[in-house]
Amino acid sequence: MIEISHVLGHSHDSNLSGQLHDLSHHNKVEYIILDHANLQRRRFRTQTDQGTDCAVTISRDSKLSNGAVLLLEKDRAIVVKMAEDQWLSLLPKDVSAAIELGYFAGNMHWRVKFENECLDIALESPEETYLDRLKDFFSKKKITRIENE
Repeated sequence: MIEISHVLGHSHDSNLSGQLHDLSHHNKVEYIILDHANLQRRRFRTQTDQGTDCAVTISRDSKLSNGAVLLLEKDRAIVVKMAEDQWLSLLPKDVSAAIELGYFAGNMHWRVKFENECLDIALESPEETYLDRLKDFFSKKKITRIENE
């Protein structure tokens, strides 16, 4: 198991990017894939995409982000990579429903984005949790779920 106690820098930093580029040509860059919620954590155990067991314990003043370099050795690097977000897409039936849905999502502190006429909610918990909280909207036919392709 590799113990990681600090962030070395970012993959775009000029002093790191060259080394990472060379290692990537030899398939020597491993990634710890984290979703949005887990980027906030400071202590956790995980595995890289190549199966290396890691214990991450970084200080409170350090911050994980997409591209954070956690290990850089002669023959290996470990870098944080953001997992692709999953979204719940909802189409309000009218302007009134859209305002009510937006207000509700804001009160829930859900991370959202707007795509055409839809409100997309980032799934940072099990999808059923969101659907359960929205059941009144569905039962009153104020919103329709749009399936993502």
